Amino acid sequence: MDAKPEPTPEEAGPPNIYRYDDFKAFLKETFAWRKEQDADYSYRKFAKDAGISNPGYLLDVIIAKRTLSDNAVKKTAKAFDLNDAEGEFFKLLVDFGQSKRDAERQEIYQEILYRRNRSRFARLSPHLVKYYQDFHYPLVYSALHAFEFRGDYEAFGGVFDPAIAPAALKKYIRELCEWELVKQGPDGRYQVTEAFVEPPGTMGAMVRRLNREWILQAAESLFRYGPDDRHVSTMLLSVSEETRKRLHGEIERFRREVLDMVAKDTGKPSGLMQLSLQYFPKTKKRK
Repeated sequence: MDAKPEPTPEEAGPPNIYRYDDFKAFLKETFAWRKEQDADYSYRKFAKDAGISNPGYLLDVIIAKRTLSDNAVKKTAKAFDLNDAEGEFFKLLVDFGQSKRDAERQEIYQEILYRRNRSRFARLSPHLVKYYQDFHYPLVYSALHAFEFRGDYEAFGGVFDPAIAPAALKKYIRELCEWELVKQGPDGRYQVTEAFVEPPGTMGAMVRRLNREWILQAAESLFRYGPDDRHVSTMLLSVSEETRKRLHGEIERFRREVLDMVAKDTGKPSGLMQLSLQYFPKTKKRK
């Protein structure tokens, strides 16, 4: 595992935390970047911003004389202006770097890779908010994994259920290409440039509306397809608070396993499927 992934062109700004495996390297380079912006910035200034009494604390961490406690991780993330998602990723880097158990480090690193993959889409372009405003964009994007498309919009539009009109499909693909999520290869085939697209945390409201659309479409599948082509089931569960939280974690783990399974699938796709998971309260919590 390299200390830092191969760099990619970056916009002007602080070091991108998602490109690091070594939290100490991130701290060192972030401090150096702040020093470049403000010649008066110092380890003492960092300690003041973080609410840490020891002015040399950050340097001691960088040179591995000290470790970071959970509380110090939160203070450091705040002092370096990390948002919630970046703060969680920083915590993973710290846990990975300070863990002494190989099995635990491997598990944490898998989570690091997962979070890093989620961050890619947020870095591609600030104009991609539109992607989450219309379910057709992710639908067409995903279908390009399964079908060979070289410009026959009428034929490609017909593979969707319900079909997409050629004029509308042309617009979706043109904009996906403009956003650099799709490109046309030398053989004329349109292909995606990223395996998975995950939204940044700042788009929560849009993602909720998009998820609502997917759920409504999932409800229609009960009447559009036979039991051999779909699976829809509902369970009402009476559970303790401990089991409720555990089930939540297991569902998230299953979601990641599905993504990993698809990513490792070397067979030729036979079509595009929708998998929806819903798990929510049906009563108020008992006091």
